Amino acid sequence: MVKFASVAFLAFAALASAAPITPSPSVKVDPVTPSPSVKIDSATADSDNIFATDVKYTGKATWFTDSYGSCNIEWNGDSEPTVALNAHQMGAVSWGNPACNKRVLIVNQANGKSVEARIVDKCPGDECAWGSLDLSPAAFKQLGSLDTGILPIEWHYI
Repeated sequence: MVKFASVAFLAFAALASAAPITPSPSVKVDPVTPSPSVKIDSATADSDNIFATDVKYTGKATWFTDSYGSCNIEWNGDSEPTVALNAHQMGAVSWGNPACNKRVLIVNQANGKSVEARIVDKCPGDECAWGSLDLSPAAFKQLGSLDTGILPIEWHYI
């Protein structure tokens, strides 16, 4: 029995000192990395400030209806331009997130129309890609028709 225990201990020790397992290329390692569509307008952009007003993001705008979001803020999306920030840029924290109540300027890249909106929610999971926003009907209508469903946008914090 002592001989078996020694062999088992040696096998365990060999496994414990083995190289770490690396994920396969199909595994997403860092979902928070910005896409190449992130634009910085000036060389003086404050990269330490995620709410810098001179950093522009591009993505897609979709729309949704609700009256209560992950920021724990009541709002009326039929009358107030509001947005749900994509989960990649908002991160794991919802209530108390520093992005909540921040204002953004959103421009429809197809027609140049713009709207100022307030962040009140988080677009769940991977439903919104990095740079994309989910808009309230009041915000989306200022950029285009609800029937369109998806708009190409550029936006930044204000």
